[in-house]
Amino acid sequence: MVVMPNRRPGEIPDLPPLPPYAGVSVPLVRALPTLTPAARMGVIAAAEKHMKVNANGRWVDFDRNVTPYMNEPADMTASRRYREVIFVGPARAGKTVMLLSTVSHIVLCNPCVCRIVHMTESSGEAWVDEELKPMIENSPDLAERQGTGRSDRNILSKKFIGGAKIIIGAPTKNFLSGNTTQVVLFTDIDRMKLNIGNEGSPFAMGAKRTETLGSRGMTVAEASPGYMVTEVDWKPSTPHEAPPCSGILELYNGGTRARWYWDCPECGEAFEPHTDKLHYDKSLSPAEAGEAAVMLCPHNGCWITHDQKVDLNRKGYWLHETAEGGLARIDSGEVRKSERVSYHLNGAAAAFASWARIVSKYETAKRAVDAGGDEETLKVVVNTDMGLAYVPRALSTEGDLTLKALKRMCRPFAHKVAPEWARFLIASADVQGNRFVVQITAFGLDGRKLIIDRFDLFKPPHDAPLAKGRVLEPHKYIEDWDVLLPVLRTPYPVDGQEYGLIPMAMACDFHGKPGVSDRATQFWQDRRAEGEADRWFFVRGHGGYRVSGRVWYKAPERKSDGGQARDIKLLNIATDKLKDTVFSALDREDGGPGSLMLGDWMPEDPLKEFTAERWTEKGYEKLQPRNESIDLSSYAQAAAEHKGLLRLDPADPHDWARGGLSNPFAVPMSEGSEPEPVEGPVRPVKKAPRKISFLE
Repeated sequence: MVVMPNRRPGEIPDLPPLPPYAGVSVPLVRALPTLTPAARMGVIAAAEKHMKVNANGRWVDFDRNVTPYMNEPADMTASRRYREVIFVGPARAGKTVMLLSTVSHIVLCNPCVCRIVHMTESSGEAWVDEELKPMIENSPDLAERQGTGRSDRNILSKKFIGGAKIIIGAPTKNFLSGNTTQVVLFTDIDRMKLNIGNEGSPFAMGAKRTETLGSRGMTVAEASPGYMVTEVDWKPSTPHEAPPCSGILELYNGGTRARWYWDCPECGEAFEPHTDKLHYDKSLSPAEAGEAAVMLCPHNGCWITHDQKVDLNRKGYWLHETAEGGLARIDSGEVRKSERVSYHLNGAAAAFASWARIVSKYETAKRAVDAGGDEETLKVVVNTDMGLAYVPRALSTEGDLTLKALKRMCRPFAHKVAPEWARFLIASADVQGNRFVVQITAFGLDGRKLIIDRFDLFKPPHDAPLAKGRVLEPHKYIEDWDVLLPVLRTPYPVDGQEYGLIPMAMACDFHGKPGVSDRATQFWQDRRAEGEADRWFFVRGHGGYRVSGRVWYKAPERKSDGGQARDIKLLNIATDKLKDTVFSALDREDGGPGSLMLGDWMPEDPLKEFTAERWTEKGYEKLQPRNESIDLSSYAQAAAEHKGLLRLDPADPHDWARGGLSNPFAVPMSEGSEPEPVEGPVRPVKKAPRKISFLE
């Protein structure tokens, strides 16, 4: 726009010269790619010719030999024979480069509209900033094609000369509905919801967008497995069938079911490189075991070292299932009929993951679970490092957890006697309508535990209102809660020793009939006034596996009805994770670290309560109403972890975990004495502060 200067009437303005005429050749040259026929070139060939990749901070030409197992799946994303491509694999396998090479091919060889679906819009923006945008800017052929208009370079929308358009978004109903799209790419689909707005799975909704384009439409999904196996007795019916679980593996099972194969460099026999073929000494530390890990050929036991992996991958190949139950290559004409081609890569073959690292991480996580820790870290290792679905220990235990099996597991431990390895006791209580159900659990330094007592409290204290002739009513009378006080004053003899242990703490259910939470709050406030708040814990459970953390101690922000929060600190627990630990501990029948042992004195009913729940992918499902043994054991584990069980140093344990009378919860007691409450409240002996506190 030319701004006219101020002038007097009749004065001729001194105007700046007009810009030169634009030549028609400029827009024509820029429009020529639109008129150019699509290049007939495969995805990998196009990536080698046009795409640059980031190699440790340097932008270099794409090399198909870096992740050879991605070549066939990437080429299939431009296939006219298949309409869906599924790739299951571990992290650091090159899945992102497969998506980028597909984008490169769309821009230069197959201009169309492509939707890339991320877990969230923010994760999509991060992926564009960190992966897509740098790749385009550092690949001259792609950068030259990118549009220069204001709307061509939005963070979630990229337009290119020639007609290609890349749109990035989240798995929402709006993003996956209403628009015809030639290519839809899902990244990390197992971290998305299984059902979008009650319209169905994100993959099914995405595939619908490509349906009207016939063989030109393509829907692609990649992920590491994120859902757990749901059937413990499952056995594969075909060579490459994946276990039954939701998400990416369910999609994989509906396709051609390919696995990656090597030919053994010694005997020449074909086999799938798999983490279950890694051989190492389990008695070594995780790091030492990982450094010494080798792979054994399943045919003749030939040893294969990690430095051979690069060469074996370059010679490797995919084998798909055939209709007759055999295996064949993709171009053989024998692959089972399906519109979906599917691939599953094990972490042992992943280019950027070392066997030493996989073994070290797996053994570290597994040993932590064996010691009573959370399974979440082990699940992540199995999913993202190995590329496999995780089988929760509760599921494998539940399959055999019958009353008969539990009776077989019981050992000849004395009733009401702590084993010689016991260092502290935890009492746990479940609130029922007319009683408290109480369990006493002995813990060792290594997390092993033994239930040493179990009883019900029915009778109210003699000085409670209307005590004569009624049973306990914890929801109504605060006085009834006083029956719990003797529990934390009752010592249990330690086997072979001349002292006994008083329970260090009690973990009690915070919920029950209307009124229970109010009475529990008042009872805890009374204990706080007595200086015993660090021994009485009221438990609030949080179901599901998406709960962050396992055990945390804090005051509630609000009451359940939205009113003002109660004046109490609650021991919050991730219920399903703690139950996983309980069932995993029961499954360890050798009595080693982290195990939960049962005495043969236990009546049938408490044993049967351990069979009252069944693990499902969404959490635990009740099979029968009486499940107190599961809850009480979970509460005891939670209280022990809160006190510092998982952080104990056996060489220098906290005072409450020491053996002998130096333990503040130990009292002189002759062997064989019957547990009887001691007089007055018992509190830990105050000692000099330590550098590291295990109390909180």
